[in-house]
Amino acid sequence: MNNLLHARFVDVAKNTIDYWMKPDSSCLDERQIIEAFKNAEWSDNSTLQLYLHVPYCAQKCTFCTFSGGNSLDFKTAEKYADLLIWQMREFLSISSANGKNIASVNIGGGSPDLLRGSIGKVLSAVRGLSGFLDETEISVEFTLSTVTDEFIDELIKHKVTKASFGVQVIDPKVRKYLQMPKKLNGMDEVCEKLAEGIPIINADLVTGFPGQTLKSVIDDLRFFINHPHINSISSYLLTPGAAPKLVADIESGVVPSPPTQQEQALFRLHTYAELLRHGWVRKGTNTYMNPKKIGSDVLQYVAGNECIGARRYEDFLIGCGAQAISSIPGARIENTVDVNKWMKEAEEMRHSFALEKCSLEPQYDMAIWVFPLMANGLLKSEFENLASSGRIDGDQIKLFHEFISEGLIVDGGNSYNLSIVGEVFMGHLVRSLKKTRDQKVIDEYIDEGYVLGSLLKDGKIPRSNSANDRQKVKEFIK
Repeated sequence: MNNLLHARFVDVAKNTIDYWMKPDSSCLDERQIIEAFKNAEWSDNSTLQLYLHVPYCAQKCTFCTFSGGNSLDFKTAEKYADLLIWQMREFLSISSANGKNIASVNIGGGSPDLLRGSIGKVLSAVRGLSGFLDETEISVEFTLSTVTDEFIDELIKHKVTKASFGVQVIDPKVRKYLQMPKKLNGMDEVCEKLAEGIPIINADLVTGFPGQTLKSVIDDLRFFINHPHINSISSYLLTPGAAPKLVADIESGVVPSPPTQQEQALFRLHTYAELLRHGWVRKGTNTYMNPKKIGSDVLQYVAGNECIGARRYEDFLIGCGAQAISSIPGARIENTVDVNKWMKEAEEMRHSFALEKCSLEPQYDMAIWVFPLMANGLLKSEFENLASSGRIDGDQIKLFHEFISEGLIVDGGNSYNLSIVGEVFMGHLVRSLKKTRDQKVIDEYIDEGYVLGSLLKDGKIPRSNSANDRQKVKEFIK
């Protein structure tokens, strides 16, 4: 296979989700995890972000990475909201980050709009936290097919910074392949209402779906660039290694083959080029914003990583709710995906951890391999400190400089940043800059997704949300 875009890579990344994964643990207990929260030290370099997960969704989109924990039992949503608030407060109360300035809060899912009016309780609790500032970014996701006026009213009332909804793709044929509603019903009305009080309105797009072409990708992008109310666009790369139901449909011929690797690389390149050409600026992992429509007073406080993981070893990203993941100094802590189990244990005032997926192994080298995901790059002084302290090894340093010489990373004076081609291969850069043992964990996760896809195709496991619950994967793969 030929190299793509004259870079060293022959394909686009197959995983762009959880790069913080560590090898499975076998002997951790709940007490050790709580102690990790208590012992994680706050330093002058630390930041604090919160991620609150809402595992309810009425759609069963086949590409969804987070589908493994989504529940259709919406009548439990109000109780879930109360328990989510409880865990948020409890985690903070035992942490040295308690009372520190909160940079951002992201409420995602699933479909947080299925909390209905209870989102108000959650947002009120967030704003009442010690450390919450007027400048703290609050980002909330929702789904067009289920969002209500009541939900939007609560977002506006509690001064949410950003409201984000998934479009993924406009073409009705492609949406049908993905088991999504064919049309974006009510989108303009929803956006018009959001514009009454939400500074940033974000549309999520995805490239790499079966049936997509370069023309359709650019047409979708231009539609939202020119939309009167959209001022932020997130364009993600499809991650088949995290979407076994879509893998099954492709393998069985239910949907067409995905675009070629060459086409997918071009989708990414033209996406970034189109956004830059219109004057949009990168303000997140895969997110660009229109500075002409968003004031600098708002833009300056956008954290820029969508709470997908900690930026450096010293950072605190505290994840609350079923399926949420925390990255704190010295630990990666994953909550139980099964929402019913998580709620049962939370009602007993217990934190429901997936102990096998947690790790107390420090990731001291985090800053070098996370930096491609961050819009603000990597300070040269930080890179030099990583090297001189021994947090990164000779192989990582050598590869970093090779990426510079190949034009994937550019020298920005005081910092290093990704070039536009570097953004195309962002996932590969992150994986490659990790140590070999941790690269293997990512590869195993991807392989696991394809195995699950084959089992689904052959009818050996049920076609349900739980098929993508990676905490139960050993029940399926024996």
